Amino acid sequence: MSQKFKEMPEKEIKKHIKQFLKERKVLVLCTCNDNVPRATPMDFYIDKKAGPDDFNIYVGPAPGRKVNNLKANPNVSIGIYTPMDTGRVQGMQITASGKNLVLLEEGDEGFERAQKIVRGKRKLLLKVIPEKIELLDYDFVKQGYSRLQVLEF
Repeated sequence: MSQKFKEMPEKEIKKHIKQFLKERKVLVLCTCNDNVPRATPMDFYIDKKAGPDDFNIYVGPAPGRKVNNLKANPNVSIGIYTPMDTGRVQGMQITASGKNLVLLEEGDEGFERAQKIVRGKRKLLLKVIPEKIELLDYDFVKQGYSRLQVLEF
């Protein structure tokens, strides 16, 4: 007989997502154009003063293929994981598209605020407003929850 696992209450999954993001600094930003994918490891930042329902991610992309891909195909997938040498199986998948991907340049509304969140002076910033966050953590099973928890906005 297989054991049934339950979905975590929304308030609790939000807490786990926030903690996961606070403890990590690198993501892989995946873009695509003309069926040619691009996966770019990047430092990322979150607004440490943001409320419990703000999961926005900020990165400082250099101009190039990933930015061109974003402009041509505004759909991204972001992967963030816990290195395997920690002995934990954890990972996060974030999906965003269209108006939830905000490229900010100097002079744009919101640029100065975003610049204060990221480290170092940037000419271009990308604000990612998640549409869906999937958090995988095998330790959730110990609490009776499914190891994959999904939060959609």
